[in-house]
Amino acid sequence: MPTPDDIRAAFDAGERGHARRLAKELASTVAADVWLAVAEILNEHGMTAPLVDLWRKRRDMLGLGAGERGPFATTLNSFAMEHMREGRADEALKLLDEALEEHDAPFIRRNIASALLHKGEFVTALAEIDSVLTIEPNDPDSLLLLGIARYQSGDPELAVEPLEAAGDSADALLWLLKTLCLLQRLDSARAVLTRLKLEHADRADAMLEIELQEPGSPLHALDE
Repeated sequence: MPTPDDIRAAFDAGERGHARRLAKELASTVAADVWLAVAEILNEHGMTAPLVDLWRKRRDMLGLGAGERGPFATTLNSFAMEHMREGRADEALKLLDEALEEHDAPFIRRNIASALLHKGEFVTALAEIDSVLTIEPNDPDSLLLLGIARYQSGDPELAVEPLEAAGDSADALLWLLKTLCLLQRLDSARAVLTRLKLEHADRADAMLEIELQEPGSPLHALDE
């Protein structure tokens, strides 16, 4: 029977296929602590998709213990985020729904809301965000999503408060800037623009350039 050390050695030797075969051999046989060690090694080497399949195999053959459901859900979430980065929101949502069945966690619901926003399903997204904010009322990522959802659903006035409360991240400041420009609060918008450039000098110019390439961007109001 191979061990986690054997799998790590296979990766170190550049034998990814062999490492995967060894992991497959262990997925439906070993105790939970050993399998979690194997899963961590596969995660370290970016083998998210194969690991999802192995987790499913283990679940179907052995069932998952309480200590395994969270890690499996986290792997499903990671795979869903890969789909989101490639614009496949429908595939991401299927994975996130599966993850939620294994482990109901705020970060999964946030990502479900993000995928729903990507699809333009604002009402459903807002319901997910509200459920997270009930548990974590001051979570900046959820407040940012709430602001984005309200902005995109045509309620920029209601977007200002959560975006201001979302903190000083580059994304939060950019969305707040867009919202203030849309509302023609240009003095406040210029103050936020200054903060964005000062606090995120490494990202601000690139973010603003991308945004200003959009003909309908509200940031063009600053040029008028």
